[in-house]
Amino acid sequence: MRRPLVQQIELVLSLTKRDLKARYKESVFGFLWSFFRPALLTLILWLVFAVMLRLPAPSPNIPYWLHMLVSVLLWNYFAGSIIESTHSLVANANLIKKVALDAEVFPIACILSNAIHLALALSLAFVIIIFTTGQVTWHLLLLPVFVAVGSLTILALSLLFAALNVLVRDIGSAVDLLLQAWFYLTPILYPVSMAQERIHHVLGPRWFDLYMANPVAPVMVGARYALLYGNSSAEMGTTSMWCYLGLATAVGLALLIPSWVVFRRLSARFADEL
Repeated sequence: MRRPLVQQIELVLSLTKRDLKARYKESVFGFLWSFFRPALLTLILWLVFAVMLRLPAPSPNIPYWLHMLVSVLLWNYFAGSIIESTHSLVANANLIKKVALDAEVFPIACILSNAIHLALALSLAFVIIIFTTGQVTWHLLLLPVFVAVGSLTILALSLLFAALNVLVRDIGSAVDLLLQAWFYLTPILYPVSMAQERIHHVLGPRWFDLYMANPVAPVMVGARYALLYGNSSAEMGTTSMWCYLGLATAVGLALLIPSWVVFRRLSARFADEL
């Protein structure tokens, strides 16, 4: 049953509030854990790739660990949203069976919850960036655009995997493996300029376009551009970045439309399968 839009929004907000309360219940540090965990991962990755393997930083003015921190925070939003959304329908099986509601509110609430975690973590990261670099540019205002583009792919995959996981519970494990591979195929640990150089040298320039068809890659580059590199083209020229961001938008929409159709068609079976 399709509910009025206002009721659906209220339900999403209520589910998001419930998730935030449950996550931080009886926690001493509360939302700071949204920053501590990726900060620890960043430290480990920095020690391995920057200190031990000596990967070059994209810009001499920006510490490599800041580059990694911003990347890890964005990736946590992407991966966390998809993983939680995949299991959201199964986790709320009792509610879906008893109450007539629109099931898509559950994965959407998971995405919104993770978006709030991202905003809180980026707020702390922003303070660190100012203290570390002493500079910030107007490009920061573009950050919501990059996050919104990435959210298209998140929403598409969340709806698809959540619906399929109701029918085949192995989907959750498959998603974990997919995201592990996706992590290394995305310019998180390394600057995209390094990937471009290696791919051009080994495979040719057209293969780099295929690499950037990964809808998360332009979002990572754009977020670092907004938060760290500003006017400089440390990773990629501005024109190329916006072209690839347009490609990421197209890929996200191309995934979202069929995913939404699949979700709506399977939604009639959710109560019986759960």
